[in-house]
Amino acid sequence: MIRRGAALLCSLAVAMCIASRSNAGVWGTQPVLGFSGDYSSNPALLNLPDTAETHAALLLDAPIQYVGDAFKLSVLPSFRLSDSEGYSSLDSDYEHLTVSSEFDTERNTFTASGLVARDSSLYHDYLLSGSTGVRRDTGTADVNWDRQLTERFEVDTDVNSTRVRYGESVGVPTLIDYKYSSVVPTLTWAESELSKFNVSAAAGRYNSLDGTTESTNANLQLGFIKKLSDIWSLTASAGYSRARNQADTFEYAYEITPEGRLILVRFPVVVKSDQNGSIFSVNLSRQTELLLLSAVAMRQLVPTGFAFLSRQENYEARATYTATPRWTFNGDVHRINYQLPGITGNTELHTSNFQLSAVWLWTEHWTLTMTATRVMERYATPNIDISASGVSLELSRQFNWKSLQ
Repeated sequence: MIRRGAALLCSLAVAMCIASRSNAGVWGTQPVLGFSGDYSSNPALLNLPDTAETHAALLLDAPIQYVGDAFKLSVLPSFRLSDSEGYSSLDSDYEHLTVSSEFDTERNTFTASGLVARDSSLYHDYLLSGSTGVRRDTGTADVNWDRQLTERFEVDTDVNSTRVRYGESVGVPTLIDYKYSSVVPTLTWAESELSKFNVSAAAGRYNSLDGTTESTNANLQLGFIKKLSDIWSLTASAGYSRARNQADTFEYAYEITPEGRLILVRFPVVVKSDQNGSIFSVNLSRQTELLLLSAVAMRQLVPTGFAFLSRQENYEARATYTATPRWTFNGDVHRINYQLPGITGNTELHTSNFQLSAVWLWTEHWTLTMTATRVMERYATPNIDISASGVSLELSRQFNWKSLQ
């Protein structure tokens, strides 16, 4: 369970530490208040009939920002209060607190951010853990340093750590509390104004919090960023990844005691396995004044709350069209293939998500968002197909910027 009071005190401490810089900057806030309604034919993606649900919720974002000459700070508390109990609904309660800061010099950019959150595993990642629908407590810290070495060379180093705890699920538990830490250095060479090449390495360690499973991984990738024209751009990288998995488990065998009795004995054993293979990421985008199109293909090792790191393939196409100054339409088609390694074997999961939304700027302050979704999951072993359809409405009001000084 996340200790909200401690997280809030840490956030205030960060703000106090930079108070000496606040004299030359501006503090302000621009809160957003919203109301939402949601209907889903099967919100928890259960293989059961008659699981449709309808819920309503109140949303509140209360960002506090500081902007100075070289320093920026943002503190964002975000809440949702729902009429649903528990965390099996897409409209479940959530409480988020994000703190981020940025400091810039002539050649350096330093950013640090932290997040504590309590929400539903459905809210976090409907595409993977929808069939679980449990409470999810998250704590994340990230530090990034970007340095411009010369006019052409730039080095970036990112260090990230995440800890996740899940609530108790109904039936057989499938998600495992875990922590994951990684470091990713990247060297970029600007060949011209239109082309950049980079090489990046990464190392990470995944541990279940009960100490039974562990994954260590490392990868090396080569990539480039190319502006093909005024409206087309391409980003791509490819490389090789190695991961070593280790699990502490038990084996059982029968033994005969000196008295001649047959007993079952449990022996502790360590099971090891490898996940090695290619990884890649490709992003092609086209942006005009009214239309933004993008296509993404990616294969990576990611933490997902299962026994080890999971091999994940993402394929996604997005479109955003600004029809008028008041109307914006969005479309998204997303396919994810998971290979979820467990102690006793792998599970294959294929998920497809289709989403259409329309955003209407009713007035300068009021916005109405209408969304329709279709989610389909297929487990390869055993062959199980699960799907859900849903619609949602959200009405939000953004208040004017208010200076706190």
